[in-house]
Amino acid sequence: MGAVVREWWVVRFLFSGLVALLGLCVLSSCAIAPAGLERREVFGGTGGSYEREDLGVLLMEALADPESAEGAHALGHFVETWKRERENAQAGIVTVTGADGKVTKRYEVRFVSDHAPGYTLDYFDEISPAVDYEVKKISHHRRAGYGAPLVALRENRGQEAIEAYFPPEAITRPLTAVVETTPTAGDRPQQVEIRLLCPLRHDTVSHHGKQVPVAADFSVPWAGLLSRTGELNRQKLTDAFNRNPEREPNLYLLEPYDPTKEPLIMVHGLFSTPLTWANLSNELWADDEIRNRYQIWHYLYNTSAPALYSGRILQQQLKELRQILDPSGTDPAMQRTTIIAHSMGGIVSRRMITRPKNVFWDAAFTQSFESLKLSEEDRAALQEAFFWEPEGHIKRMIYVAVPHRGSDYADNFFGQLGRVLVKPPDRFSAFYERISAANPGAFTEAYAALGRGELDSVGALSPKQPTLQILAELPNSHSVVEHSVIGDRGRGGALEESSDGIVPYWSSHLERARSERIVASGHSAVDDEGTVLEVKRVLKL
Repeated sequence: MGAVVREWWVVRFLFSGLVALLGLCVLSSCAIAPAGLERREVFGGTGGSYEREDLGVLLMEALADPESAEGAHALGHFVETWKRERENAQAGIVTVTGADGKVTKRYEVRFVSDHAPGYTLDYFDEISPAVDYEVKKISHHRRAGYGAPLVALRENRGQEAIEAYFPPEAITRPLTAVVETTPTAGDRPQQVEIRLLCPLRHDTVSHHGKQVPVAADFSVPWAGLLSRTGELNRQKLTDAFNRNPEREPNLYLLEPYDPTKEPLIMVHGLFSTPLTWANLSNELWADDEIRNRYQIWHYLYNTSAPALYSGRILQQQLKELRQILDPSGTDPAMQRTTIIAHSMGGIVSRRMITRPKNVFWDAAFTQSFESLKLSEEDRAALQEAFFWEPEGHIKRMIYVAVPHRGSDYADNFFGQLGRVLVKPPDRFSAFYERISAANPGAFTEAYAALGRGELDSVGALSPKQPTLQILAELPNSHSVVEHSVIGDRGRGGALEESSDGIVPYWSSHLERARSERIVASGHSAVDDEGTVLEVKRVLKL
């Protein structure tokens, strides 16, 4: 009986540890549940009784008072109905008939698209009025002005090369339709021009000879994309326990590339995905100054691999993407990049602003690089892994709850349990196992786990892990302005002894940081109001 009781307590203890580990996973991710988007049943949500399917009635209502909310709403439904009924026609005749069936009004409609790529009628599968939707779980940010804010959606079918760098769930965009009429004489149809504008690029538009604000809805398209990411939210944990992740690491553009806007790359942390940035991205798009200066990119990676490995993939992909977007390297956007990183994402990103020379190699190997027996492919990959060159275009780093010197959680019971459950990707393990098999004794004692393909992301975050110690002491390779946001859970007391619950202050603090903001938050600090305000402040410098 005593043995049974002991076995029961062992099982209960391990189960409690697993529950705590999963709780740590959720805490570490800080990825909120995907935002919701619900379409109202009543047209406009105001009890309006327009005939949704009648193009003539909708256009007549839109032109009756195009500067009013009702006129803009009718215009939005006109564009939606036109897209559904006439597909991608850029021009056509629309008529209004009376009760007797006779034509009382004729319009000659012409659509003119924004010069921005991907903002044409034929690019999207669906276009609908943003005002018909209710946003849930994130704030709803709109801009008052002229025109009808729309949400446009396209399934990502990978038809164009650039779509490999758009989210696979869908491609959603904010649009704004603005209408202008031209006087006509006699029985000629009323000339109507409808322009589809990108509100991420246009703050104003010419209307009656004056520049007026462009109406916009920045949150509905974003919430529409987030509402489709339930699978990605689930994946953040399953991939950590899977040697063959469902989705490969990838950089994602959340808007068409703009050669005049600085890339703002967001890199998530351990057991997480880009859903970490759902709220912050929404808040940044709502800020005129930030929206006009930056274009937001997200990076997704499998967090079961050590940070430097994931950093190498990020650096490779960033080089490839920059070459696709700006082959000549002359775009103003490509001269300056900012990175915002949470938790382990800061370790992943820091690789790109350092030049390691031999320090990592000497710590990991007992033999010279030249003396190792390697295939050409493995030799090139090993050189990239240990002797990289920095990315000089990265000019600013914003760290949020980053364990620059590790976390004791990696060494306690929950961390050890995590190392049992978390498995590095097969590609990572097989690479170092091949090197070890061909070169017995090549790895130092501190890095013997590399040779066995066993070094995982949790173990790599131990304060005892040499990689973190080396990376923390490496100077930046070029002039980079760094900023820190650190949580103390609002407990007060000595700052030096504080912690966000996962990462202690001594690990997140950087003497060289240009600024340091302490927020009353735990490790999931990305959505903290103080963090959002600090990130906005820094981005406007």
